[in-house]
Amino acid sequence: MQTMNTARASATSDTVEAVRYVGRLSTEARAHRAVQHPYLVALREGTLPDTRFALTDFARHYYGYSAHFPRYLTAVISRLERAEHRKALLHNLVEEGGTYRDDDLAVLARTGVDRAWIDGIAHPILFRRFAEAIGVDHGAAPEADHVVCWREMLLAVLSTTSAAEAIGALGLGTESIVRTLYGPFVAAIARLGDVQPRDAVFFTLHTVVDDDHQATLAAIAVDLAGTPEGRAGLRRGMLKALTLRAGFWDWLHARALDPQRADALL
Repeated sequence: MQTMNTARASATSDTVEAVRYVGRLSTEARAHRAVQHPYLVALREGTLPDTRFALTDFARHYYGYSAHFPRYLTAVISRLERAEHRKALLHNLVEEGGTYRDDDLAVLARTGVDRAWIDGIAHPILFRRFAEAIGVDHGAAPEADHVVCWREMLLAVLSTTSAAEAIGALGLGTESIVRTLYGPFVAAIARLGDVQPRDAVFFTLHTVVDDDHQATLAAIAVDLAGTPEGRAGLRRGMLKALTLRAGFWDWLHARALDPQRADALL
């Protein structure tokens, strides 16, 4: 009995430490330059030369990243060894396709979101709706190399590294920062004053009811944080995803600071 109690106490202690470690990584992620970037600060405070250009440019190029989010989830699912982890992320994948729980729909309704705006509509389509509402023509030009490189490098992390790195990248380095990350865009869109709530609902979804996605990935991260290798993998994956995003913000920021020469910037 004493041995059993000792084992239980040890397991509980290990779990508590894993939770604390993942919490520390989440705090580190929110403090990263990718989340506290001057580009995001300028969007939030309205200090860019032309907010409409900046948002249109963002929408044109970010679509090449966000439209592939189901691929990112699928890649991570393929790296997971435990069936319960794969099942949990499959639920997230279903929601990305436009299926929501009644309680989430109720929360959204209280913020003015009509169910018809989102029900059965995949998230990439919602983002494209926003892009088209502010004047983006996705057929006007090929994808920028910066977008393609970001997407392909992230997919490489998610599909070829360990499960811990993949979860670190998509969970801690991506989903855990979404609410904070999209806040500046919400502020900039509101400042324009002519984007309808229906057209900006992509951002409402990710700042109001995205907690379940984050919680699912965080719970998997806790399970993977039980070994030194798992903890190291989580942090490496997180930093890879954040570093890639920061590089993308660098490029968009340079373009937003000089709209007239944006297409000449490398």
